[in-house]
Amino acid sequence: MRKKGWLTGLIALAVFLAACGMASAEDYIDQNYTFINAVQNNQNTNDRAMLYRSDKSIPDTAAELSGIQEPERIGEEVDGRQVLVYDDELIILTEDPENAGATLVEVAEDEFVRSHYNPGFFSGMFVGSFLSNRYGSGWTQANRCAGGGCYSGGGSYNTFPSGSFGRGSEFRGGGPGVGK
Repeated sequence: MRKKGWLTGLIALAVFLAACGMASAEDYIDQNYTFINAVQNNQNTNDRAMLYRSDKSIPDTAAELSGIQEPERIGEEVDGRQVLVYDDELIILTEDPENAGATLVEVAEDEFVRSHYNPGFFSGMFVGSFLSNRYGSGWTQANRCAGGGCYSGGGSYNTFPSGSFGRGSEFRGGGPGVGK
């Protein structure tokens, strides 16, 4: 009987230690993908998006990230883009127009998505009503696009007055071989 208790305790400890060592999808992206750019609102540091590149296709990248950390929702892949919805951020995958077979991986904080994304960007991904519930009834195209501040995904803005930071800026990126 004592051996069973010892074995059960050892298994419980192993499961606990394994869970503690699990990385978040955001940490995995930061450590394993190539950092490209960051955009941050100078007045609100929670209003930001970080852009990386994966050398894998959208489905392979989505499967890899979902295996690291299970998302709350996974949007359907539509027109070369897909979204993984996590607790307080979205990971938006888009085909890299400059590198065939590669994927742009954007980690966008909730505030950034709510403030700068056009809700129509998510059309067809079957996450629209989920995001509308998450961001409230005021999350409309008119709120985002007034004054030309619509975000078009993949690190591209038609205008974004609060600031964009890339390599060599105050925002430090990640990727293999980059120290922090």
